[in-house]
Amino acid sequence: MTVSNIQSHEQLGADTSARGTHLFVVIGAQRTGTNILREILNTNERLAMLGEVLTPSPAPAHWDNFCRNQPAHSVLPATFSETEFLLDKYFEFVRYRIRNHWEGNKKSQSHAFGVDIKYNQLRDIEPANWSSSSPAYILGYLRSRGATVIHTTRNVIHCAISTFIAARRNVWHNYDGAVIDRSYHLDIQECLAFARTIVKHRDAFLEAAAGCKVVNCSYEGLIEDIARAGSREEIPAAPGPLWDIAQALEASFIFRYDRRLQKAINIPYSRLLSNYDALVSQLKDSEFSNLVSTLE
Repeated sequence: MTVSNIQSHEQLGADTSARGTHLFVVIGAQRTGTNILREILNTNERLAMLGEVLTPSPAPAHWDNFCRNQPAHSVLPATFSETEFLLDKYFEFVRYRIRNHWEGNKKSQSHAFGVDIKYNQLRDIEPANWSSSSPAYILGYLRSRGATVIHTTRNVIHCAISTFIAARRNVWHNYDGAVIDRSYHLDIQECLAFARTIVKHRDAFLEAAAGCKVVNCSYEGLIEDIARAGSREEIPAAPGPLWDIAQALEASFIFRYDRRLQKAINIPYSRLLSNYDALVSQLKDSEFSNLVSTLE
């Protein structure tokens, strides 16, 4: 790496808050409310969040598409410094795209920009020689850049059920008011195994994220925030995940819920699952017994 590249790298890598902008990354499992969180955060003109940037998409600001436009030698970084430099370039590109190419130029004045990364994607960007026994590289990178990490969580049994039903229906985001009109048979052991995987990934993340600026956003708390809007679009300010996020990103509490995106599972679990009683019985004998009452 040349001296000029190192100098630009050091300037680019300065704590974003020192330059009047804030980088944030939303991290969690699938089905933890990241999509509805993104919809709501983006109603604040000072905040801007992109979807899962490590998932294939035609959007220019997604990681794979950004990398295709880089010199071939730079997209497979061998060293810590090269990976750091590439990520700095990427997040600067994300900020540029948000401020200059958002629909209607609505985010030209945004001062906080973020992306969504899932637990199982945390190791997708690492130096070639990064040890698999080391914490995910990107968490150390975010820590060094003073980024805010928004950690999304949800009742793990609800999360597992939602994932399986979404896959069966092929309905991951409910924008058209679809109502479930049938019941589904759940593979209970597979559901429990998936819930255990979520817990394992969550615990690994929490350990590796020590020292990061972490804001917790539970799905259940976010739903309570949204419910305060009642029949209106504006969400009244009150303690909760949105309040904590606004404080962390130094943004005014100005959020709306336009009701385009609705809950994917909108009937009781007892009607949704044909083997609901068997699920309850097996949950009672598992490490998730304390969550049985949440299915009622």
